[in-house]
Amino acid sequence: MSRLAETLANIPLATLSIMIVCTIVYMYQFFVDPPMHHYTMCPRLVIYMSEYYRFITSSLFHGSIMHIGMNMMSTMAIGSSLEKRIGSLAMATTILWGIQLTSSIYTFISWLLYITIGYEHLMNQHSVGFSGVIFQLAVLEANLSPDRTRSVFGFVNVSSKMYPWALLVILQFIMPQISFLGHLSGILIGTMQSHGSLNVFFPSDEYLKDSEQKTSLAFVLKQPSFVSMPEAGTGLGRRREGSAGLFAEVGGSIALFVKNICETLKVMIFGRGEGSNHNIQMGSLGAAWGGNDSVRDDEGWNGLPTIAEERERLT
Repeated sequence: MSRLAETLANIPLATLSIMIVCTIVYMYQFFVDPPMHHYTMCPRLVIYMSEYYRFITSSLFHGSIMHIGMNMMSTMAIGSSLEKRIGSLAMATTILWGIQLTSSIYTFISWLLYITIGYEHLMNQHSVGFSGVIFQLAVLEANLSPDRTRSVFGFVNVSSKMYPWALLVILQFIMPQISFLGHLSGILIGTMQSHGSLNVFFPSDEYLKDSEQKTSLAFVLKQPSFVSMPEAGTGLGRRREGSAGLFAEVGGSIALFVKNICETLKVMIFGRGEGSNHNIQMGSLGAAWGGNDSVRDDEGWNGLPTIAEERERLT
């Protein structure tokens, strides 16, 4: 068995399936070269032109080979870990609903900022890529992980639950052209799903367990990469602390993150002695995130229409 075949064989079914779908879509982009701005997420075109298909296409299309490469490697790492904890059926529903919900909240926030303070930029902005859903999966994986802390690129430790937020901020500094709102939308959906606020959209553990017994799904269930749901359940959406508990947990995580950042800045400015620095391993962005810092992520692709052109189209 080749190294590639061995790697693919170790990826759980739902994660592998979405990777294949995104790859097929990119092959269509590569050979057909369709106009990218027909498939991107643009809140104004969704709201005022009723182009709701963008909720799906914007997550499946990518802007370059490096863009999809980075996203698929991240999907493989985060998705595989999460799917082994919750099962393939729960993972599939999480991804399918995640694509729609992250796009929906992205559109809602853009519209809300426009009607409240007149901020028009996000309404006209085009974004594309699977990274919003990746951030959603990262939140769920971090909440289910037994690890209490994680290292962000080797120079600061944060709590596992704060890890996606730390990536959101740090990646924005490293690559300012990426879609901050797209990633934030994924974090918000992942947080709400983890706390049970979106249970109305997702099947219960009991339903998923019964589905694994259905003969109509026999072909799927027999796949070697299919992961059954754990006996204890998925662990998702069980928390019922209410909004106060949610805000308290997020607030505590933010406070810990700020504390770690301050300690890091202190070390950077004043140092901590040569003997204390032997354990610092900066590493590369590619090793930590599955890509490199030359990738432009979700917006500003060549060939997208300008705002003036869009306005002319709508008038």
